[in-house]
Amino acid sequence: MDMVATEIMRRSIQTVPTTMALPELERAFVQAKVSGFPVVDGDQLVGVVSRSDIVRQLDLEHQTAQRTSDFYFDAGGFHELPLATNVEIADRVGERIEQLTVGEVMHRQLFAVPPDQPLRAIAETMVDNNIHRVLVTQEGKLLGLISTTDFVRLYAEGRIKSEWSK
Repeated sequence: MDMVATEIMRRSIQTVPTTMALPELERAFVQAKVSGFPVVDGDQLVGVVSRSDIVRQLDLEHQTAQRTSDFYFDAGGFHELPLATNVEIADRVGERIEQLTVGEVMHRQLFAVPPDQPLRAIAETMVDNNIHRVLVTQEGKLLGLISTTDFVRLYAEGRIKSEWSK
């Protein structure tokens, strides 16, 4: 019989609020030694955020900063000062990133599975959707989390076998 979600899910899960600032989120990643968190708004599960979301947002901010310019107004009218150097672009991106919150960069689409979901189906969901974690929920309540690391751990422990090891 195939193992199911409750057999391998991590039950002790740290969540983060939508209002958390990105610099605080980065500290939380380092302290918890993880690369993603479920996101809550009050007691409601509303999304998932990962380091990849921050990298994606940084790239977007960098592209936006390159395309925009600073404007100023004096007696002669409006003038444009284009961002000329990478340092100027980085300064603008840095200012913006400091102001963003988890709620602005998280993924709202949740990939959740029931506690009795077979591991093979969970692995297929992760591969098909290019994700590194799924939430285990029941009636909207977060019970646990399964990540790609959990699958690697199971393989290393010999609890699951690949097609190659036959």
